[in-house]
Amino acid sequence: MSDSSVLQVTEERDLSRLEFFRVLEVVQSYAGSQAGKALVARLLPSKSRSGAALLMNETLHASELLSAGVEPPVSNLQGIIDAVSNIDSGVVSIEPFHLRATGGMLHDMIVFSDRVKSVSESVSGVLDSAVSRIPVLKDLSGQLLRITTPEGELAADASPQLKKLSGRIQSLRSSLTSRLSRISSQLAGKGILRDSPPTVRSGRYVLPVNSGKRGFVKGLIHDRSESGSTLFIEPAELVEAGNELQEAVLDLQQETRRILREATLAIRGRLEEIRDGISILSGFDAVFARARYHTRCSTVFPLEGRMDLHHLAHPLLSPDTVVKSRVILAEDWRVLIISGPNAGGKSVLLKALSLASICGRCGLGVHAGSGSSMPFFSRVMVSMGDNQSIDMHLSTYSARLSEQKSILLSGDSETLAVIDEPAAGTDPVTGAALAAVFLEELADSGVRCVVSTHMGQLKLLAGEKPGFYNASMSFDPESLTPGFKFIPDIPGASCTLEAAAMAGFPNRILEKASSLAGDSFSLDSLVTSLRELEEKRQREMKRLSEDRKHARKSRKHLEKQLRETRAGLEKKIAAVDEEKIRTLKSIQSRADSLLVSLANSRSPEDRRKARKMLSQLAADEAVYKKPAGKTEPERDVSEIHTGDRVMIEGWSVPGVVEKAGRSTAMVRIGSILVKKKINDLVVIDTPEEEYSGSSEYEFVQENPEADLLGMTVDEAIVELDIKLDNCIAVGLKRIRVVHGKGRLMKGITDWLRHDRRLESVTIAPPEEGGTGASIVVLRG
Repeated sequence: MSDSSVLQVTEERDLSRLEFFRVLEVVQSYAGSQAGKALVARLLPSKSRSGAALLMNETLHASELLSAGVEPPVSNLQGIIDAVSNIDSGVVSIEPFHLRATGGMLHDMIVFSDRVKSVSESVSGVLDSAVSRIPVLKDLSGQLLRITTPEGELAADASPQLKKLSGRIQSLRSSLTSRLSRISSQLAGKGILRDSPPTVRSGRYVLPVNSGKRGFVKGLIHDRSESGSTLFIEPAELVEAGNELQEAVLDLQQETRRILREATLAIRGRLEEIRDGISILSGFDAVFARARYHTRCSTVFPLEGRMDLHHLAHPLLSPDTVVKSRVILAEDWRVLIISGPNAGGKSVLLKALSLASICGRCGLGVHAGSGSSMPFFSRVMVSMGDNQSIDMHLSTYSARLSEQKSILLSGDSETLAVIDEPAAGTDPVTGAALAAVFLEELADSGVRCVVSTHMGQLKLLAGEKPGFYNASMSFDPESLTPGFKFIPDIPGASCTLEAAAMAGFPNRILEKASSLAGDSFSLDSLVTSLRELEEKRQREMKRLSEDRKHARKSRKHLEKQLRETRAGLEKKIAAVDEEKIRTLKSIQSRADSLLVSLANSRSPEDRRKARKMLSQLAADEAVYKKPAGKTEPERDVSEIHTGDRVMIEGWSVPGVVEKAGRSTAMVRIGSILVKKKINDLVVIDTPEEEYSGSSEYEFVQENPEADLLGMTVDEAIVELDIKLDNCIAVGLKRIRVVHGKGRLMKGITDWLRHDRRLESVTIAPPEEGGTGASIVVLRG
């Protein structure tokens, strides 16, 4: 085996120990096809910055496409893969369901490509180049979808000949069924036929005849029951028709084979392009699986820099129960020595740090918080677990030495070495000495190391060697329960004697062990004291944080009091304006009353007086300014245009702007023309027919027809004048005026031509009265 092969095996072994392939199993669940899952299963971390950046950008681009509702179509992917495999095996024609899968997949590829391109202006990225290479085989896709059904069968109209034959077969079968039923009815009740109905055997239409009565039915025997009591006979008079049916069926089968061969040949001619499409879609499925994992697990891609991972978690632990830690190390960090009791979370942290590097380099992202950073490692080398090998005649410690030697020889400045108990399995004194020198050598070569240990000698290195740092995992020595929280700079005590006491060892044994431990026990006591001091500092920091929160809460309370005081002052200012507001309401109420009287009056003189008084009220209202405290900037005259539909502040029906000046406008409400300040007008876009405003006065529902027949001209004009005002008030736009063809017609049409409320007056169409009626359209 070559050195490169050994190196690859070693890397795969290390990834397996770190449970990376278990992470990939989770990612595979987000893929939609077997081809995509297979690609995810082969995913490995990139060893170069450019490769890692490409994988990251692919994942991020796919995430953006997912957010835009774009996903790769992979539902038919396995079907087209099977179709290509069958064609490669040399088959002349493939099954209709494979044709359908191929056509559907080719169509889905085109739709997916178009969809990505349609969102590329806002969501563009590294996947665009792959999308551009998706084959566009519209003709082939259309052909395959046309000749097959969604159920994966050959369509009855796949060709004109097939359609013709299908129709002929259906006709022949219908005829045979009818004739067979007639014969069966003739023989019924004579004991010749069995109780079962006529049926089909080998494509022939037959009668179930009692074997003892065969002489009563002339024809061909096609089958016999298991008991021999029933013979299935095709009546002689149906034999020729049955032959015609069989011939048509054979023709149909021949045409079917021809269509399938031609379709398969068409696929074979574009096989290379189809293979490219399969490869691209499989790759997209794998990339989008990574993107779904990244999105649903909220992973991040740390910046390159110092080791500072916020809320780091192991990717295989439940997010609901996992304890997250912030792992922040000094810029000159070379060796991190993590110590503490067993089952305290040291190994989990080692794997979490390792997987952070690995997952970040293969496009999955890191289970950490935003703003995280870490150095770039092109490789993670591992020495952990029980690696005893019977085949290689290696003990656990010998296997460990072999792994550590490999790290020493192969590691460089872009290597992260993860070592669990480097001196385990040998003499503690010499083992610790060798481990210390080994770690110094790695640090000098630029390798970054994360080491877990119980050895006090290794803990002391942090105070003696530059780049060496201690750390531990939170642990309660009283209850001997782990907290799984990363604590930098402070070594952890192994709590050996405390654990023994908890297990029920006699005090005399514990006391004797403590005296024999000597300095080691003192060191553990010192570590425990340091931890207690750190925990006290953390509690003080928490108290200060709570004090800051209380101060912020007090500030918010004071700000709320200030807002309430300001609101009270504004309320008092508003009260000063009440008299003016009451006066304005009085004016508006009088205006509403005048509108009611205008709508109900039949006297032209009264109506003219009402309109004049309404204009005067509008002028009175303009005298009053906006209440103090509610100043409003002058509105630009360009906001109001002639012809605009507007609401007047305080009025209940809309009007139309007849003329807009610099600060005022003339507004027509029905036949009333009033002058209003532009600031009192609000443009509305509600269509006149849909206007449903309410007011203190109401107009009755108006009939869109005015029948003036039988009236004098003067009576009709008064009636029509009222009618027009009422129609304007309720929002009617079109009115049919019936006036006949005599003198009344002339008088009414002359009067209407001079009425400024109207947009047009035309003779009614024949179906609405012709010249005996006019269609009046009111202004909008």
